Amino acid sequence: MKLFGNNYAKNIRSKIWLPVILLFVGCQYFQKTPDKTPVAKIYDTYLYLEDIDPAVYQDKSPEDSLNAIHQYIEDWAYNTLLLKQAEQNVDTLKINRLVEQYRRDLLTGTYKERLLQKYIDTVVYEDTLQAYYQKYRHYFKSKEAVIKPKFLVFQKNHPKISKFKKWFFSGKPEYFDSLIKNTNSFSKYNLTANQWYVLSDFKKELPVFNRVNDKYILKKSKKFVLSDTLSLYLVFVKDVVQQNQEMPLSMIKDDLKQLILSKRKQAAMSRMENSIKQEAINQKIFKIFKTKQTYE
Repeated sequence: MKLFGNNYAKNIRSKIWLPVILLFVGCQYFQKTPDKTPVAKIYDTYLYLEDIDPAVYQDKSPEDSLNAIHQYIEDWAYNTLLLKQAEQNVDTLKINRLVEQYRRDLLTGTYKERLLQKYIDTVVYEDTLQAYYQKYRHYFKSKEAVIKPKFLVFQKNHPKISKFKKWFFSGKPEYFDSLIKNTNSFSKYNLTANQWYVLSDFKKELPVFNRVNDKYILKKSKKFVLSDTLSLYLVFVKDVVQQNQEMPLSMIKDDLKQLILSKRKQAAMSRMENSIKQEAINQKIFKIFKTKQTYE
């Protein structure tokens, strides 16, 4: 049986009085407000049926709805009693200071982020990245050997094997288009060599390379034609970065962009703080008084 909204609340209200557990602590009775139905009370704090989220009892049988409301009341009672006892036994002054500090931090933090949009340029152009990279490239060294390969994997008995080899290793634009038209024939492929792989990750991507010595894989412009029981693998290693070598810009472009934006943000924060204080001084709402008192 499904009941909804106010009608459902009325049905629940008519059945709730006998089974519900009402909690009276330090009071003999409580007064029912004209427009709400009280279901529990602790000290001077009331829980009203109308304040319970309908999702707690909607779309349930009458018995399950009552059980859900009873459980809600018990949870409310526990949390309310715990709060009352905490207020009596915990240093509320300290808690209030922490709450106020959190409020201030949340307000000022939100406002600062909004203000920063006026002070910071979030567009990082290619020439900026190039300049930053040239200046600090010696700090960016690869911890592991990485490669940038393109590859094709397809069934070793495919009728277009010779064409796939010719198209893949030629590098001609028209052959690239031919490969694109045949991607349904490939179980795995990367035709653009647009991704850097740590060597160990590349071997996980193409396990057939576990039987190839690393020194042969880590050679720029190296071509491979390998096979296993079912598949043929065409691989061209477009670029290589050995361990402890400087990483190319294409490999760290996103990280560099975040570093540049972080530096801009720090500089913008400083300008913004100075601007806010200077404006307050100009408007004579901020003043530092001179004093002869010394502080030890």
